[in-house]
Amino acid sequence: MKFELFQKYSSPDTVLSFVLRLLHIVGMNGAGFWSRIRVGGIFLFYLIFLVIPPLTGGYTDGHQRVRASVEFLFNCNIYGGSMFFAYDVATFQAFIQELKSLSILVCSHSYRLKYKLTRFNRRADIISKVQTTCMGAVTLFYWIAPIPSICAHYYRSTNSTEPVRFVQHLEVKFYRLENRTSVEDYITFVLIMLPVVVMCGYVCNLKVMTICCSIGHCTLYTRLTMEMVEQLESMASAERTASAIRNVVQMHTGLLKCIRLLNTSIRSMLMLQWLTCVLNWSISLIYLTNVGISLQSVTVVVMFFLATAETFLYCLLGTQLATQQQLLEHALYATRWYNYPIAFRSSIRMMLRQSQRHAHITVGKFFRVNLEEFSRIVNLSYSAYVVLKDVIKMDVQ
Repeated sequence: MKFELFQKYSSPDTVLSFVLRLLHIVGMNGAGFWSRIRVGGIFLFYLIFLVIPPLTGGYTDGHQRVRASVEFLFNCNIYGGSMFFAYDVATFQAFIQELKSLSILVCSHSYRLKYKLTRFNRRADIISKVQTTCMGAVTLFYWIAPIPSICAHYYRSTNSTEPVRFVQHLEVKFYRLENRTSVEDYITFVLIMLPVVVMCGYVCNLKVMTICCSIGHCTLYTRLTMEMVEQLESMASAERTASAIRNVVQMHTGLLKCIRLLNTSIRSMLMLQWLTCVLNWSISLIYLTNVGISLQSVTVVVMFFLATAETFLYCLLGTQLATQQQLLEHALYATRWYNYPIAFRSSIRMMLRQSQRHAHITVGKFFRVNLEEFSRIVNLSYSAYVVLKDVIKMDVQ
């Protein structure tokens, strides 16, 4: 790695720097007046464009109503979770400050750990920028995709009596616009949908990056703490051992505090993610069972897989964090603490007691985020789907 890059990414200011800049744009990385104005503007935008139209959408059939319900749940998860996060942004800022303190401690402990931290910061920064670029491309493609086919179909239908089929970016009758039947109103609707689609993509990308990068940093610092513990055996002098043990104790205490602060700041978001995911799965499965996979159901299929992938990603990262904490606990037990002076034995025993009470990422205050929990909510969603399907059959009969 070049020296300039090494100096840049070893600085504490590079911790989640790109994510923090994106959060600052929408006012979710500050507590000042203008930050509150920007957050309030996003909430007002959500109400005007994504809450009121679905509630007064004037649906012509049940298929439109189901697709609109899936879209509504998807957008509720994105914006509702962001509002929960903005409400408790002070906790997230405290989490960032703790991460920066841990970064300084790691860099002062050894060059090898500093190099690993630097590589991780650079890789996280690159991945964040690539993901944001890809999300921007997908967002624009989602907005542009139906327009060429509609234009072609419109010109073909000028010499026939076949009505033009308009593909909706949002399955609603948008206020007074006749976007399902009128070409002029549909064009107006498409233009309005551009900022709506861009804002949805931006907030969704920001939410996913914030959670994933934050959990990833906690996992990294857990691994670095474990390596600091393993290095205690190789210390040559009592003075260096004393300094290393103080660093390890400080690192371990700060790490547990980081995980608890992160959990407090995102657990409400994850709670909403779980609730909307279960509802989304149940509704989507019933709809796809009755309709099948076709062009008509493509929105439902896409949002079903997006909700599944997002939830699975959080559970995977939660499992990795829990696994690293178990490895850290084993590393602490493997230290020959009984060979250390009495003044240091109490510090090791304190870390042992703390490591037995793992800090976890949780959904609300109820259960932990891991792959086991993912399989549990899949089973719960399938059970809800079976019950709803039986109820619908009984109503039809």
